[in-house]
Amino acid sequence: MSNELATINTSEDGLDLLTRQAEAMGAAHKLATVLCNTQMVPQTFRGKPDDGAAAILYGAELGLKPQQALQQVFVVHGQPAIYARTMVALLKAKGYRFQTVETSDESVTVRGTSPAGETEESTWTIERAKKAGYTSNKKYQTDPQAMLYAKAASEVSRKLAPDVLLGIKYAAEDLELEPVKMTATREDVRAKAEAAPVPALTKKKPEPEVVDAVRAALAQKQQPEQSTAPQPEPKALEAINTAESVDQLGDIMNGLQGVDPAVWAEYTKAADQRAAILNGAQ
Repeated sequence: MSNELATINTSEDGLDLLTRQAEAMGAAHKLATVLCNTQMVPQTFRGKPDDGAAAILYGAELGLKPQQALQQVFVVHGQPAIYARTMVALLKAKGYRFQTVETSDESVTVRGTSPAGETEESTWTIERAKKAGYTSNKKYQTDPQAMLYAKAASEVSRKLAPDVLLGIKYAAEDLELEPVKMTATREDVRAKAEAAPVPALTKKKPEPEVVDAVRAALAQKQQPEQSTAPQPEPKALEAINTAESVDQLGDIMNGLQGVDPAVWAEYTKAADQRAAILNGAQ
């Protein structure tokens, strides 16, 4: 009888948990519906209240307020991630201590100590970052100390407090940039840009790469239906992956609207990753 009662209680606890999660999701979705339609959130979540609600709920588990979660939580390789500085801030609030043992453009060492006295130390060098494939990010050339600190601090944080960070595998700085492959001459791109129609409400002339990518995607959209599944336009993906600002990325995505849903999903995935990179570089 006692085993049966225990099973019943466990089932009821599970149902209560699901009920609370559903209520929390409803509240988070209401907030996200409003916030994700504003300029106060990264491009990653604009117009995506479902993704925003998930980020808010995940952030709540970490101790972040809704607005903080939308600014700090990103998806890296299909898993939630936060900035290294956010990891450090969360742990410092719980009594963890961090010390920068060494810092230079070539190497950064960070040491962390838990409230119980446990210590972890991590050193990241340019050589290590290059071997791991992270130096394709331009920030490693313009601000190497900050990027190396982010790697070292996030590694120490994950080792010291996986329970506090809910087992987060990546920091937002772990995003990698794809190599840029130029397939057109500068003169050809400029000529195409000048020939492209400019929307009446556009305040400034779009960048040549944006025009080129949108025109290619529109041409693909206007082609008659084929038996094979449509594929993303390479020029459009290249423009997304090399966008130099969130505003430029928004212009590209606005121009690509209306393509096949499967192709749009690929564009959106690439845009989410690029937006996370751009927001991390600010």
